[in-house]
Amino acid sequence: MSALIRAMASSGYRDLEAALGIRECTSTAMREAIASWFDAWFEREPDDKLGIDPCQRLPYAIVNKLCKAIFAEYDSDLQKTDTPKLQWMDGVRRAYDAQRSLAMQWGMVGGEVWIKPVPTTNGGMLWRTMRRDHVLVLGRGTDGSVTDMATCEKSVVAERRYFTLMERRTGVNGYLTIQNRLYESDSPARLGKPVPLDTLPQYAGLAPAYTYAMPIDGVGLVHIRMPSANTVDGSPDGVSVYEPAMGLIYNINRNEYQLGREFELGRMRIVASADLLAPTVPAKPGRKQLKDDLFVGVDDNSSNVGITAFSPALRDENYERRRQAYLKAIENLLGIKRGILSDAEATEKTATEITSSAGDYSLSIIDFQRLWYDSLQAALRLADQIGRAYHLCDDTPWDPDTLTVTWGNGVLYDADKEWTDRKEMVQMGLLKPEMALAWKFDLPCETEADLAAIRQKYMPELADLER
Repeated sequence: MSALIRAMASSGYRDLEAALGIRECTSTAMREAIASWFDAWFEREPDDKLGIDPCQRLPYAIVNKLCKAIFAEYDSDLQKTDTPKLQWMDGVRRAYDAQRSLAMQWGMVGGEVWIKPVPTTNGGMLWRTMRRDHVLVLGRGTDGSVTDMATCEKSVVAERRYFTLMERRTGVNGYLTIQNRLYESDSPARLGKPVPLDTLPQYAGLAPAYTYAMPIDGVGLVHIRMPSANTVDGSPDGVSVYEPAMGLIYNINRNEYQLGREFELGRMRIVASADLLAPTVPAKPGRKQLKDDLFVGVDDNSSNVGITAFSPALRDENYERRRQAYLKAIENLLGIKRGILSDAEATEKTATEITSSAGDYSLSIIDFQRLWYDSLQAALRLADQIGRAYHLCDDTPWDPDTLTVTWGNGVLYDADKEWTDRKEMVQMGLLKPEMALAWKFDLPCETEADLAAIRQKYMPELADLER
């Protein structure tokens, strides 16, 4: 799969578009940007031609630190699991939450990510994460939502032949159609010719085309798009969280390469007269030679006879100052708290700067947390639809208010202090205890029936007096 999809910017795009008979709606600028985000993510080795060293792995550092902050105290649950339907939905929730770190990381890298529901043979449901560079977006609605897309599920080598299963999903008027096609090629870089699905036994049970008889949301996938506006071409395509900092990341990689060269070239060397060095021809067996990167030969004259140690002063402090300046610029661009990437003690900071960066960081984390909460609600709604379509669950209506999600304390929001304040308001008679409990446990409290349910569960003595 990777060999085919990673070539999307060239022949891979053309092969898939030709096979589908439709052009991908992502612009050339976006294709190149997507490729650059994933290249930056996977870069590991120095490049002498470009003069860069990605040893800092900044894309990974940015994404990893953001994800840890988002889910540090995350927890989700269903208020009730007293029916078979709710028990099944609770299993769906747990399976979806198991993908949260992987899905959010790939979403941050590629700007968008899709999470696919996969019914299991035992009546459950799993979820599979689909990266942006593994997807062709063929159509979007007026609101930017994807209405037509294609993915390459697998690439299988069998008897020196390469098989690629391509899946196309189209949502029209609320009804989802899935098409499956299998292609055979003698090269992993080409799609090749179409062959019957039953050419491989694992695909024999797939239908060439299938339309669900009941409405399914979108293209039958959970879609997560990063909240920032597109800074590449202004299209509805999502952009990587580190897209605004790509130039700075490149500069830091150059700085690291130059710093490495500074240490390499600045180490002690011995300047010796040429007669002390071995000839450049291959040495005879048993003959010792001096290492050329330590000993440097000069012309044999009266002023250059003998050996002299040479070790220039390193300029590492200059490179370090430049690195810290770049890292702080990245933190400013991405709304990351000062010290997450840079050295917090490198320079003195005012209280205003500390508060400002912490505030921006907290707001950024809240945006991502809302993204995941919305995606979890979308996943449960989609699972309910697909579960009923495949008879994995009964037709009992799904109530989204059954889901509860907690995030713990944030930089700008202290849940413990808020709870203390609400208890004081209850003691002063300014707030009903039911309302405070509804906030504490994220319970509905709009109707008298909601309040009665809270009293029954958390205030049994008061509930008994009302009877």
